[in-house]
Amino acid sequence: MDDGSTDYTEKLMEFYCAKDFRIQFHHRPKKRRKGANACRNYGFELCKGKYIQWFDSDDLMAPNFLDLKVKAIEENKVDYVISKSANFKDPNRADIISKNEKYYRFNDFEITNYNYVTQKINWLTYDFLGKREVCEKVRFNETLSSGQEYNFFSKLTCFSVNGLIIDSYLTYRRMHSQSIRSNLYRNRKEKEELQYNQLETWRELSEISPNSPSVKYLFFSLIKIDSRERMNLKTQTYLLKTLLKKGRLHDVALLLCFEYIYKPSGIGYIFRKKLLQSIEK
Repeated sequence: MDDGSTDYTEKLMEFYCAKDFRIQFHHRPKKRRKGANACRNYGFELCKGKYIQWFDSDDLMAPNFLDLKVKAIEENKVDYVISKSANFKDPNRADIISKNEKYYRFNDFEITNYNYVTQKINWLTYDFLGKREVCEKVRFNETLSSGQEYNFFSKLTCFSVNGLIIDSYLTYRRMHSQSIRSNLYRNRKEKEELQYNQLETWRELSEISPNSPSVKYLFFSLIKIDSRERMNLKTQTYLLKTLLKKGRLHDVALLLCFEYIYKPSGIGYIFRKKLLQSIEK
């Protein structure tokens, strides 16, 4: 899937498509949003394969990447498999700068929706290879510009936790000075995007599993029950509108009192207490 590249990508792909009929090259339709999420969704709509593997053209697969994953998913009768990714400093693949150890804590925590949402466990998009019928249940949120995989797998693990961990590094992520990954979360705008990601994830999970512990956790995270912080106006407005649509007028009133009375003045602790109690119901 080409998102509008201006380099030699198209010529290169024409060469590979002519060489192997299994390879296809498509342009993102102009009517679709620009970005990786729209490309992944559009590519999924076009594909007909039994298994789904998303992968970025900037990164590298180990030679046995697909072989190991397909064998594992078929032999163990699981819905998906998760491998591991290492980061290397461009252009030398041997120059490994990180193995993302903080993500892969599967010895301590099993695959559950709550463990993923709370980030006790984590994985990257390319680590995942899954059955088509599981992937059909969710889509990448095309309004998000960061944190897409967190949103996607928070939803997917609502439908299936029947996954297998492959304890092998099969992806090599290219890190360079212009890398998006190298510059994440450095300024206020990116923090606002992270908050919006949490908001969208809470909204979508509320529709899938409204009473789950994950939804309550995200709501806690979103409103930031801390007198030193306040959510940005855009997120606050969206959250209030969503609560109104759900008919949760009591929570709307409590949230407004919490944001505009307790936080600025410290007066009215009862609003904080009642808001917490309401979320726990």
